[in-house]
Amino acid sequence: MTNSLLQLAKETSSEKKHQLAEHVTGLLVARSEDTGSEETRLLNNMLEGVYDSLELETRKKMSEQLADVQSMSSELAAAMATDDFPVAQAVLERSRSLKEEDLLKIARTKEQAYLLALAKRDTVSRDVSEVLITRGNKEVKQTIATNLGADITMEEFEALVKDMPKQLGERIRHLRKSNEELLEDLFRDDGEIAAGSELVKRPSKISPKAWLMGIKFGKTTLNKAVYQLAQEHNLLDAVGLLSFFAGLDMKYVHNLMVRFDSTGIASVCRATGIGAMEFQAICKERCKHLKFPESTGSKWLTNYHMLDETDARRLLALMQMKLKAIKHDQAA
Repeated sequence: MTNSLLQLAKETSSEKKHQLAEHVTGLLVARSEDTGSEETRLLNNMLEGVYDSLELETRKKMSEQLADVQSMSSELAAAMATDDFPVAQAVLERSRSLKEEDLLKIARTKEQAYLLALAKRDTVSRDVSEVLITRGNKEVKQTIATNLGADITMEEFEALVKDMPKQLGERIRHLRKSNEELLEDLFRDDGEIAAGSELVKRPSKISPKAWLMGIKFGKTTLNKAVYQLAQEHNLLDAVGLLSFFAGLDMKYVHNLMVRFDSTGIASVCRATGIGAMEFQAICKERCKHLKFPESTGSKWLTNYHMLDETDARRLLALMQMKLKAIKHDQAA
């Protein structure tokens, strides 16, 4: 396969380059999470080599296909993100392959359409947010204010919310305040958090590892696993599965599960696709563990119905970004 692709890459006709780009893009999509192999590097190099000679429609299609692909190189992502806007949009809004310095450069130099696309990303760093607030028009600023994954100070938010409809402003103010408190708690000592006792391991018919294998091979679903574990009074194993699919260390999801509020665990559950019935089962067990009345669980469930999936996904992405930054600082 590699030899045939290399031969195709040497062709000079636009038709052959289009064929190469289409085929290699498909191969890269199939290796979405394979970020370190030599084959992935070669596929990226091929696309980088022919990119400038491709037609607009081909580049646009490539951008849409690769926007969610983790194995896309930062160089290829940057080329797309600075291309004509129809090409750039998908990568600007969704790609995690873009480096912080590329995001900042685009925020500082590009037109409002590019800034609006950046403001819609699941996470927007403090530095990028500040540039978007400074350079952005009203639509960009409102998008940043309503994006719970955008890292901005409460002072910046309050300045932005003045131009928002009152009801929307109040809703986002409440969510952002809750999220700020939750993110602060992630880095506090366990004894400083308003939470119940640690969860304990309980017997279960199916082990977490077996549930995980079943989910991976399509034999069952995360919803079925979480519901069954909640029915078995085994929240600890449910935490293990949720942490895996949320991309968070288990200790953080555990802390969210035993907190006296439901903001964090609700966001993790909504972002990982947990349904209302399954969340209700979790709430019932949480109330037993925390010694709360069942009416508290009903309130949590009502709030869960109102929780927007995009808001939940963005909060989860912001948690991941904050924790990754902490680990990076600790390793330095």
